[in-house]
Amino acid sequence: MSLPTFLRRSLVVTAAVSAVALLASCSSAGGPAATAVADGCEPVHEGLDTYTDGTLTVGVPENLPYTQTSGSDASGLEIDLVKRMADAECFAVSFVPITYANGVPMISEQKRADIITGGWYVTEARAEQVGFTSPTFYDSMGIVSADGATTVDELEEIGAVGSGAGFSWEADMSAVLGSDLKVYPGTIEMKQDLASGRIQAALDGYAVAVAAYADTDLVVEQAAEDDRIAITTEKPTIAFPVAKENTALSDALSELIDGYREDGTLAELLADYDLPADLLIPADVAAGSIR
Repeated sequence: MSLPTFLRRSLVVTAAVSAVALLASCSSAGGPAATAVADGCEPVHEGLDTYTDGTLTVGVPENLPYTQTSGSDASGLEIDLVKRMADAECFAVSFVPITYANGVPMISEQKRADIITGGWYVTEARAEQVGFTSPTFYDSMGIVSADGATTVDELEEIGAVGSGAGFSWEADMSAVLGSDLKVYPGTIEMKQDLASGRIQAALDGYAVAVAAYADTDLVVEQAAEDDRIAITTEKPTIAFPVAKENTALSDALSELIDGYREDGTLAELLADYDLPADLLIPADVAAGSIR
C-alpha cells in the first residue's frame, strides 16, 4: 500500500483546509510556538542537527489514534512517543499541521519538518524521497460489525460490506465479495451507513477503527489471515519519515525507539490507546526494515 489507510477518511478534507490556514498564520507570526527544554538537560545523543537549532519540528495530520492537533499542541499515540524522544534529546518541540498530500514534501522539498507523524507506512517508493526511523507498529485491516466478525468467510455471508476508496485490500476484497463491496469516501460515511443498516460491516485501518467506533456498540476486530487478501498475511509497518540526508537524527531516534521496544514502552503506549500488543513490531523484524 503506497498511502496510509487513513488518507481515505473524509475528515482529512476538512483538516486540510484548516491546516493550510494554520500554516499560513504560523509563517506570518514567525512559526508555531515550541515547548520548553528542562534546565540542565543532557541529550542521549550529542550534536544532532534539526532545521531549527534546538527544536524538533514535527508535522501532524488529523488522524486519531495516532495524531491530532489542538492549537499549538498535539496529542495521540505517536505524539506521546515523539514527546518522549524529544525530551531524551533535549529538544523543544514545534508542531505544524500537515496533510497526507503535503507531509513528505514538507521534509524533502520545503524543509519545514524534521519528522512527520500520523502512521506513515514504510514503502520502497516513499523511501526514495525520505528516510525512515526504526519502525514502531503494524497496521492491519479492521473489520467493524455488530457481531464481531473476524474472517473473510464471515464477510462473504454477512451482506453488504463498506470499505474506504483506495485501501490496499480493495481489489482483493472486490474479487471475493463482488457487488457486496461498497466503496466509501471515508470512515464517517461508512459509520453512518453501519448505524442505519445500509451495510452490515465495514473495513478500515484497525487502529483508526478502534478510535472511530469507540462511541458505538459495534465491534472492531483484526481480520484473520486469508491467502486471498494480501494485507492479512503481510501487515504494513509504520515508522516516522525523516530527511534522507539527516541520518544522524534518524539513527538517534531509531536507537531510542528500539530501546522503548525492549523496555516495554511501546507496548505500554499501545495499551494506553486500547490497542493490542500484537501490533508491536518485534526487534528482528524492525532490524530488517527499510531505513
